[in-house]
Amino acid sequence: MPNNAEISSAPLPITGQTALYGLVAHPAHHSLSPMIHNYGFKVQQIAARYMAFDSQASAAEIATSIRALNIRGLNLSLPYKETMVPLMSELTANAQLIGAINTVKNDHGHLIGTNTDGLGLVAALTAAQVNLATQQVILLGGGATARAILLALVEAGCSQITVIQRANSQHYQQMQALLAQLQLPQVICQPWSALTNLAKTNVTLVVNATSIGFGQQQGHSPLTANWLSCLATSCQVWDVIYQPRQSALLTLAAARGLTTHNGLAMLCYQAAASFEFWTGQVFPVPPIYQLIKQK
Repeated sequence: MPNNAEISSAPLPITGQTALYGLVAHPAHHSLSPMIHNYGFKVQQIAARYMAFDSQASAAEIATSIRALNIRGLNLSLPYKETMVPLMSELTANAQLIGAINTVKNDHGHLIGTNTDGLGLVAALTAAQVNLATQQVILLGGGATARAILLALVEAGCSQITVIQRANSQHYQQMQALLAQLQLPQVICQPWSALTNLAKTNVTLVVNATSIGFGQQQGHSPLTANWLSCLATSCQVWDVIYQPRQSALLTLAAARGLTTHNGLAMLCYQAAASFEFWTGQVFPVPPIYQLIKQK
Protein backbone atom coordinates (compact mmCIF):
# COMPACT_ATOMS: atom_id res chain seq x y z
CA MET A 1 0.00 0.00 0.00
CA PRO A 2 1.41 3.47 -0.86
CA ASN A 3 2.80 5.49 2.03
CA ASN A 4 1.80 9.03 3.01
CA ALA A 5 4.58 10.60 0.97
CA GLU A 6 3.35 8.87 -2.16
CA ILE A 7 -0.26 9.87 -1.50
CA SER A 8 0.68 13.53 -1.19
CA SER A 9 2.95 13.53 -4.24
CA ALA A 10 2.08 15.54 -7.36
CA PRO A 11 0.86 13.78 -10.51
CA LEU A 12 3.44 13.18 -13.19
CA PRO A 13 3.43 15.93 -15.86
CA ILE A 14 1.61 15.41 -19.13
CA THR A 15 4.05 14.58 -21.93
CA GLY A 16 3.98 12.86 -25.29
CA GLN A 17 4.28 9.56 -23.39
CA THR A 18 1.24 10.09 -21.16
CA ALA A 19 -1.24 7.22 -21.51
CA LEU A 20 -4.94 7.99 -21.92
CA TYR A 21 -7.74 6.18 -20.10
CA GLY A 22 -11.37 7.12 -19.73
CA LEU A 23 -15.07 6.47 -19.28
CA VAL A 24 -17.40 6.24 -22.28
CA ALA A 25 -21.07 6.64 -21.44
CA HIS A 26 -24.11 8.81 -21.98
CA PRO A 27 -24.47 10.72 -19.77
CA ALA A 28 -20.92 10.84 -18.41
CA HIS A 29 -20.12 14.33 -17.13
CA HIS A 30 -21.53 13.60 -13.67
CA SER A 31 -19.07 10.74 -13.19
CA LEU A 32 -16.64 10.57 -10.26
CA SER A 33 -14.42 8.12 -12.16
CA PRO A 34 -11.94 10.76 -13.41
CA MET A 35 -11.32 11.90 -9.83
CA ILE A 36 -10.90 8.31 -8.66
CA HIS A 37 -8.54 7.08 -11.36
CA ASN A 38 -6.42 10.23 -11.63
CA TYR A 39 -5.90 9.94 -7.88
CA GLY A 40 -4.67 6.38 -8.43
CA PHE A 41 -2.30 7.45 -11.19
CA LYS A 42 -0.90 10.16 -8.90
CA VAL A 43 -0.42 7.84 -5.96
CA GLN A 44 1.26 5.15 -8.03
CA GLN A 45 3.18 7.73 -10.09
CA ILE A 46 1.90 6.38 -13.39
CA ALA A 47 2.20 8.65 -16.45
CA ALA A 48 -1.47 8.59 -17.36
CA ARG A 49 -4.67 10.63 -17.29
CA TYR A 50 -8.33 9.58 -17.16
CA MET A 51 -11.18 11.53 -18.78
CA ALA A 52 -14.95 11.24 -19.14
CA PHE A 53 -16.24 10.98 -22.71
CA ASP A 54 -19.95 11.69 -23.01
CA SER A 55 -20.68 9.90 -26.27
CA GLN A 56 -23.58 8.72 -28.36
CA ALA A 57 -21.34 7.11 -30.98
CA SER A 58 -21.96 3.53 -32.03
CA ALA A 59 -20.13 0.69 -30.30
CA ALA A 60 -18.20 0.05 -33.52
CA GLU A 61 -17.06 3.68 -33.62
CA ILE A 62 -15.92 3.45 -30.00
CA ALA A 63 -13.91 0.28 -30.69
CA THR A 64 -12.28 1.91 -33.72
CA SER A 65 -11.42 5.01 -31.69
CA ILE A 66 -9.78 2.99 -28.91
CA ARG A 67 -7.35 1.50 -31.41
CA ALA A 68 -6.91 4.62 -33.56
CA LEU A 69 -6.11 6.90 -30.61
CA ASN A 70 -4.27 4.19 -28.64
CA ILE A 71 -6.53 4.69 -25.63
CA ARG A 72 -5.00 2.29 -23.13
CA GLY A 73 -8.15 1.47 -21.21
CA LEU A 74 -11.81 2.38 -20.87
CA ASN A 75 -14.63 1.99 -18.43
CA LEU A 76 -18.06 1.57 -19.98
CA SER A 77 -21.49 2.47 -18.71
CA LEU A 78 -24.85 2.85 -20.41
CA PRO A 79 -25.41 2.23 -23.24
CA TYR A 80 -22.17 0.35 -24.02
CA LYS A 81 -21.85 -2.46 -21.46
CA GLU A 82 -23.50 -5.00 -23.72
CA THR A 83 -23.11 -3.52 -27.20
CA MET A 84 -19.31 -3.52 -26.94
CA VAL A 85 -19.11 -7.24 -26.09
CA PRO A 86 -19.07 -8.60 -29.69
CA LEU A 87 -16.31 -6.12 -30.62
CA MET A 88 -13.77 -7.41 -28.11
CA SER A 89 -10.76 -9.44 -29.23
CA GLU A 90 -11.01 -11.39 -25.98
CA LEU A 91 -13.35 -11.68 -23.01
CA THR A 92 -12.44 -12.79 -19.52
CA ALA A 93 -14.34 -15.78 -18.15
CA ASN A 94 -16.62 -13.67 -15.96
CA ALA A 95 -17.44 -11.31 -18.84
CA GLN A 96 -18.47 -14.26 -21.01
CA LEU A 97 -20.86 -15.50 -18.32
CA ILE A 98 -22.30 -12.08 -17.56
CA GLY A 99 -22.65 -11.05 -21.20
CA ALA A 100 -21.58 -7.50 -20.38
CA ILE A 101 -18.36 -5.59 -19.76
CA ASN A 102 -17.53 -2.40 -17.90
CA THR A 103 -13.76 -2.42 -18.50
CA VAL A 104 -11.67 -2.61 -21.67
CA LYS A 105 -7.89 -3.02 -21.84
CA ASN A 106 -6.12 -2.14 -25.09
CA ASP A 107 -3.06 -4.34 -25.51
CA HIS A 108 -1.56 -3.03 -28.77
CA GLY A 109 -4.93 -3.18 -30.52
CA HIS A 110 -6.01 -6.41 -28.83
CA LEU A 111 -9.09 -5.38 -26.84
CA ILE A 112 -9.76 -7.38 -23.69
CA GLY A 113 -13.12 -6.94 -21.98
CA THR A 114 -13.91 -7.76 -18.37
CA ASN A 115 -16.49 -6.87 -15.74
CA THR A 116 -15.58 -5.52 -12.31
CA ASP A 117 -19.04 -4.42 -11.09
CA GLY A 118 -19.74 -7.54 -9.04
CA LEU A 119 -16.21 -7.60 -7.65
CA GLY A 120 -16.76 -4.01 -6.55
CA LEU A 121 -19.87 -4.80 -4.53
CA VAL A 122 -18.35 -7.91 -2.93
CA ALA A 123 -15.25 -5.93 -1.94
CA ALA A 124 -17.46 -3.18 -0.47
CA LEU A 125 -19.49 -5.75 1.49
CA THR A 126 -16.29 -7.36 2.76
CA ALA A 127 -14.88 -3.98 3.80
CA ALA A 128 -18.13 -3.41 5.74
CA GLN A 129 -17.47 -6.71 7.54
CA VAL A 130 -20.44 -8.50 6.01
CA ASN A 131 -19.93 -12.27 6.29
CA LEU A 132 -20.99 -13.30 2.79
CA ALA A 133 -21.02 -17.02 3.58
CA THR A 134 -24.01 -16.55 5.90
CA GLN A 135 -26.05 -14.13 3.79
CA GLN A 136 -29.57 -14.78 2.55
CA VAL A 137 -29.77 -12.29 -0.28
CA ILE A 138 -32.54 -10.72 -2.31
CA LEU A 139 -31.07 -9.27 -5.51
CA LEU A 140 -33.34 -6.90 -7.42
CA GLY A 141 -32.78 -6.71 -11.17
CA GLY A 142 -31.68 -8.74 -14.17
CA GLY A 143 -29.55 -6.31 -16.17
CA ALA A 144 -25.79 -6.21 -16.69
CA THR A 145 -25.04 -4.93 -13.18
CA ALA A 146 -27.35 -7.46 -11.54
CA ARG A 147 -25.79 -10.35 -13.45
CA ALA A 148 -22.28 -9.22 -12.50
CA ILE A 149 -23.32 -8.97 -8.85
CA LEU A 150 -25.01 -12.37 -8.90
CA LEU A 151 -21.89 -14.07 -10.25
CA ALA A 152 -19.64 -12.34 -7.71
CA LEU A 153 -21.95 -13.25 -4.81
CA VAL A 154 -21.99 -16.87 -5.95
CA GLU A 155 -18.20 -16.94 -6.17
CA ALA A 156 -18.04 -15.35 -2.69
CA GLY A 157 -20.07 -18.26 -1.32
CA CYS A 158 -23.40 -16.66 -0.37
CA SER A 159 -25.67 -19.25 1.20
CA GLN A 160 -28.92 -18.24 -0.56
CA ILE A 161 -29.67 -15.76 -3.36
CA THR A 162 -33.13 -14.95 -4.66
CA VAL A 163 -33.11 -12.92 -7.87
CA ILE A 164 -36.18 -10.77 -8.49
CA GLN A 165 -36.68 -9.54 -12.03
CA ARG A 166 -39.43 -8.56 -14.42
CA ALA A 167 -40.36 -11.57 -16.55
CA ASN A 168 -41.13 -9.35 -19.56
CA SER A 169 -37.90 -7.34 -19.41
CA GLN A 170 -35.26 -7.37 -22.14
CA HIS A 171 -32.73 -8.91 -19.74
CA TYR A 172 -34.92 -11.81 -18.64
CA GLN A 173 -33.45 -14.34 -21.06
CA GLN A 174 -29.88 -13.27 -20.25
CA MET A 175 -30.42 -13.78 -16.53
CA GLN A 176 -32.10 -17.12 -17.18
CA ALA A 177 -29.16 -18.18 -19.35
CA LEU A 178 -26.71 -17.27 -16.58
CA LEU A 179 -28.74 -19.19 -13.99
CA ALA A 180 -28.85 -22.22 -16.32
CA GLN A 181 -25.07 -22.18 -16.60
CA LEU A 182 -24.55 -21.79 -12.85
CA GLN A 183 -27.05 -24.56 -11.97
CA LEU A 184 -26.76 -23.90 -8.24
CA PRO A 185 -29.51 -24.90 -5.80
CA GLN A 186 -28.89 -21.87 -3.59
CA VAL A 187 -29.81 -19.49 -6.43
CA ILE A 188 -33.44 -19.08 -7.47
CA CYS A 189 -35.24 -16.58 -9.66
CA GLN A 190 -38.69 -15.16 -9.05
CA PRO A 191 -40.82 -12.67 -11.02
CA TRP A 192 -41.40 -9.22 -9.54
CA SER A 193 -44.95 -10.22 -8.61
CA ALA A 194 -43.54 -12.81 -6.18
CA LEU A 195 -42.21 -10.07 -3.90
CA THR A 196 -45.55 -9.77 -2.12
CA ASN A 197 -45.57 -13.31 -0.79
CA LEU A 198 -41.82 -13.80 -0.47
CA ALA A 199 -40.65 -14.92 2.98
CA LYS A 200 -38.78 -11.96 4.41
CA THR A 201 -37.95 -12.80 8.02
CA ASN A 202 -34.75 -14.69 7.14
CA VAL A 203 -33.47 -12.18 4.59
CA THR A 204 -30.18 -10.65 5.75
CA LEU A 205 -29.20 -8.58 2.69
CA VAL A 206 -31.17 -6.71 0.03
CA VAL A 207 -29.29 -5.39 -3.02
CA ASN A 208 -30.96 -3.04 -5.49
CA ALA A 209 -29.26 -3.50 -8.86
CA THR A 210 -32.05 -1.81 -10.84
CA SER A 211 -32.04 1.80 -12.04
CA ILE A 212 -35.14 2.60 -9.97
CA GLY A 213 -34.15 5.63 -7.93
CA PHE A 214 -31.72 7.08 -10.50
CA GLY A 215 -32.11 9.61 -13.31
CA GLN A 216 -35.68 9.95 -14.51
CA GLN A 217 -36.74 7.47 -11.82
CA GLN A 218 -35.18 9.46 -8.99
CA GLY A 219 -37.57 9.63 -6.07
CA HIS A 220 -38.99 6.17 -6.80
CA SER A 221 -38.23 3.02 -4.82
CA PRO A 222 -38.34 -0.60 -6.03
CA LEU A 223 -39.67 -1.64 -2.59
CA THR A 224 -42.42 -0.15 -0.48
CA ALA A 225 -42.19 0.93 3.14
CA ASN A 226 -44.69 -1.79 4.02
CA TRP A 227 -42.53 -4.49 2.38
CA LEU A 228 -39.40 -3.22 4.13
CA SER A 229 -41.22 -3.24 7.48
CA CYS A 230 -41.39 -7.05 7.27
CA LEU A 231 -37.59 -7.41 7.27
CA ALA A 232 -35.64 -8.14 10.44
CA THR A 233 -33.97 -5.00 11.78
CA SER A 234 -30.59 -6.70 11.36
CA CYS A 235 -31.08 -6.84 7.56
CA GLN A 236 -28.88 -4.53 5.49
CA VAL A 237 -30.05 -2.71 2.36
CA TRP A 238 -27.50 -1.83 -0.32
CA ASP A 239 -28.18 0.26 -3.42
CA VAL A 240 -25.82 0.37 -6.42
CA ILE A 241 -27.01 3.95 -6.97
CA TYR A 242 -24.72 6.68 -5.64
CA GLN A 243 -26.38 9.69 -7.27
CA PRO A 244 -28.37 10.71 -5.29
CA ARG A 245 -26.42 9.58 -2.23
CA GLN A 246 -29.64 8.67 -0.42
CA SER A 247 -32.01 7.01 -2.86
CA ALA A 248 -35.70 6.71 -2.09
CA LEU A 249 -35.13 3.04 -1.23
CA LEU A 250 -32.42 3.87 1.28
CA THR A 251 -34.54 6.63 2.80
CA LEU A 252 -37.41 4.20 3.38
CA ALA A 253 -35.08 1.51 4.73
CA ALA A 254 -33.35 3.93 7.10
CA ALA A 255 -36.75 5.05 8.42
CA ARG A 256 -37.41 1.41 9.22
CA GLY A 257 -34.17 1.33 11.23
CA LEU A 258 -32.25 -0.81 8.74
CA THR A 259 -28.55 -0.35 7.99
CA THR A 260 -28.17 1.18 4.53
CA HIS A 261 -25.32 1.69 2.06
CA ASN A 262 -25.27 3.58 -1.22
CA GLY A 263 -23.16 2.71 -4.27
CA LEU A 264 -20.11 4.86 -3.53
CA ALA A 265 -18.03 2.10 -1.97
CA MET A 266 -18.93 -0.25 -4.82
CA LEU A 267 -17.90 2.47 -7.29
CA CYS A 268 -14.48 2.78 -5.65
CA TYR A 269 -13.82 -0.93 -5.43
CA GLN A 270 -14.92 -1.68 -9.00
CA ALA A 271 -12.64 1.16 -10.10
CA ALA A 272 -9.80 -0.39 -8.10
CA ALA A 273 -10.33 -3.71 -9.89
CA SER A 274 -10.31 -1.94 -13.29
CA PHE A 275 -7.19 0.00 -12.31
CA GLU A 276 -5.34 -3.20 -11.40
CA PHE A 277 -6.56 -4.90 -14.60
CA TRP A 278 -5.04 -2.07 -16.65
CA THR A 279 -1.86 -1.34 -14.74
CA GLY A 280 -1.06 -4.28 -12.47
CA GLN A 281 -0.84 -1.77 -9.61
CA VAL A 282 -2.86 -1.70 -6.37
CA PHE A 283 -5.32 1.15 -5.96
CA PRO A 284 -5.60 2.88 -2.54
CA VAL A 285 -9.37 2.70 -1.96
CA PRO A 286 -9.84 4.05 1.62
CA PRO A 287 -8.45 7.58 1.05
CA ILE A 288 -10.27 8.19 -2.24
CA TYR A 289 -13.49 6.82 -0.74
CA GLN A 290 -13.24 9.38 2.05
CA LEU A 291 -12.67 12.13 -0.53
CA ILE A 292 -15.59 11.34 -2.79
CA LYS A 293 -18.00 10.94 0.12
CA GLN A 294 -17.65 14.71 0.51
CA LYS A 295 -18.55 15.44 -3.14
